[in-house]
Amino acid sequence: MATLVLGAVGYALGASAGGIIGSVLGAAGAIIGSQVGGVIDREVFGLGGGRTAEGPRLGDLSVQSSAYGQAIPLAYGTTRLAGNVIWSTGLMETRHEETKKVKGGKGGGSTKVTNVTYTYSASFAVAISARPIAGIGRIWADGKLLRDSSGRLAVDGVLRIYDGGEDQTPDPLIEAKEGVGNAPAYRGLAYVVFEQLALAEYANRIPNLTFEVIADDGGDVALATVVADLAARAGLAAIDVSALSDTVSGFVIGRQMSYRQALELLAQAYRFDVVEVDGVLICAPLDRASVATVAYNDLARPERGSDAAITVRGQEMELPREIALRYIDPARDFQAGVQRARRAATLSHVAQTRDLPLVLDASAAKRAAEIELALAWLRREALSFALPLRWLRLAPGDVITLNLTNIAPVSVILDEVQMGGGRVRCRATPYAAAVLGSAAAGDGGAVPAQVIPELAATIYFLLNLPPVSAADGAQPTFYVALSSATDGWRGAVLFRSVDAGASYEEIAASAAPATVGETVNALADGPCNYWDEANALTVTLLSTGMTLESRPELAILNGANAALVGDEIIQFRNAFLNMDGDWVLSGLLRGRRGTERHMTGHSAGERFILLEASAVLPIETTLGAMGREDLYKGVSVGALIEDATATAFTYTAEHLKPFAPAHASGARDGSGNLTLSWIRRTRIGGDWLDGADAPLGEEAEAYEVDIMNGSNVMRTLTSGAATATYTAADQTADFGAPQSFVTVRIYQLSATVGRGAALQATL
Repeated sequence: MATLVLGAVGYALGASAGGIIGSVLGAAGAIIGSQVGGVIDREVFGLGGGRTAEGPRLGDLSVQSSAYGQAIPLAYGTTRLAGNVIWSTGLMETRHEETKKVKGGKGGGSTKVTNVTYTYSASFAVAISARPIAGIGRIWADGKLLRDSSGRLAVDGVLRIYDGGEDQTPDPLIEAKEGVGNAPAYRGLAYVVFEQLALAEYANRIPNLTFEVIADDGGDVALATVVADLAARAGLAAIDVSALSDTVSGFVIGRQMSYRQALELLAQAYRFDVVEVDGVLICAPLDRASVATVAYNDLARPERGSDAAITVRGQEMELPREIALRYIDPARDFQAGVQRARRAATLSHVAQTRDLPLVLDASAAKRAAEIELALAWLRREALSFALPLRWLRLAPGDVITLNLTNIAPVSVILDEVQMGGGRVRCRATPYAAAVLGSAAAGDGGAVPAQVIPELAATIYFLLNLPPVSAADGAQPTFYVALSSATDGWRGAVLFRSVDAGASYEEIAASAAPATVGETVNALADGPCNYWDEANALTVTLLSTGMTLESRPELAILNGANAALVGDEIIQFRNAFLNMDGDWVLSGLLRGRRGTERHMTGHSAGERFILLEASAVLPIETTLGAMGREDLYKGVSVGALIEDATATAFTYTAEHLKPFAPAHASGARDGSGNLTLSWIRRTRIGGDWLDGADAPLGEEAEAYEVDIMNGSNVMRTLTSGAATATYTAADQTADFGAPQSFVTVRIYQLSATVGRGAALQATL
């Protein structure tokens, strides 16, 4: 017994025990044939009375779901598909506090302002394939690249991949959440687990994820392997796939369907028939040679007085004018592509669209569409004829050559062969190997290439500085400038270790890169108390994405365009971009925020850091950290802290040290006593308000004055006010006689850190 179970264009043949060797099942899937054929269709293909099975659509592959009982995709080769969320912790909220000091008006000091923000993440598992896979390539989230082919993620999170092997163990996160012994290992199911995937880029929800699934080693898979695996899943052991030699780039079954439906898709694309011979399903390529030539005299009229062969011709208006074939295009990141074939000379207006969930290049899909259209028109005719019993060896699927009177010999493929009335009755359709050899070329169009920027290294500067703003000088503080030389930098986190690297804690984070660079020329000495219009500074910034700008004089006086050059804080009014990409800064204010002692000794190649409040972050610490060397790591977003290099930094409490006093003067009386006086300065506040002194900024007003002889300190005077007296008697004790000129160093004292910066003067 022989049966054509499945034809290359969607025909399936049943069989009966009552003398029927083969019969045709139409493309609509109607069951024709009796007992044997019915058994094959119901048990193998899953089609029976009263049941409707819907075929696959490309849309099934692109939308992620989370539903109980949802079909898990079955993937072969390399393809792109969405999965089913099978486990989730729900959204996890993280609270972030950022405290800044804001200067008050009317000399009212500073106020702490705490900004509280929230970020969200999720941990979840997604089922990928009901068949073990070789790996996962790229991943897209809401259509944007989340993971590239190298395995890098575009956002924070951890990804673990389980290939679906029978020996895989439960995921540690799921087991930790559900309890030991309560977490399934999902053996035989390929799935992935995302742990704490950051959701800010996806509207704080789990995005629609699609995966580039590499189901088989090497990416491609033999057609014979796919057909054999599907047969095994359907419980069919007796199948011969040895004649199938094509390679499948990718194939996915995204919804529940019968084995027959899946096989039809493959047969349509790769042009083969399935024939049942003696209980064995044999897969035979459609491109085959004629097995016999039937002479005209061998044709027996099926009915007395009838022609030797009866031809039934289908209506032209029912045939397709155009076939549009939707497929998966690897050149378009495995998105759906469409290739069309059109017949020009026809009165038909029928247009058909067919979904083929196979990975094909544009040319292969174009050829498949053209072959499909050509076969539809070639098989518009159906021939019926009868042969003597000696032709009983013929089987459905055989190609034979018929010699008909008055016409040239024709090749036909047998769709039905049955014995009755002492004859072999056959039904066939025309066959032409030429239609299988399309050389059409297709163009699938282009899609913009998506890449995840290379993980940019973080460059950071830990800074012992005086209060950059008069509003933030009360607490022990140092500063950090986080930046990068790469424009694609997405921010960084600063970690500190106080136990020699045994553990680290997060202390700051920034998404705004600090504008940093280095000086090209050495900044010459200049005035401290008025505009330096004589000197200009040329700087090279770290990245072409960084920029400087000119600001009006009033904005500068209000604090704009402050920058650290070496250890001196300056401000600049003019910023000019040279043709070579360097910036020339002029209109300078020098020695700002008590750094006038650093105005001399500049050199080329010094650090340049624009002191923007949004990018140079104050880090509050404790007095206990003063003088202690801690380790710090600046870690780029998406990088691992283990991969970052630690930097040692010692906090020197520069932020708490009083500024050097100003305007020292001395007056001698008739006895030679020298009365010293000066003007104190303040770290905190300090606006020049009418009718009010600058705030003290310290717990108590206290000073020390060193009397110098070269580098030697001869005597130290103390005072609780901005004046001190160096008596003639003390001068005689120190120098042998009252002095006409005395060099002094004047310090304001802090109750917590002692002396501040010195004012040196000869009086």
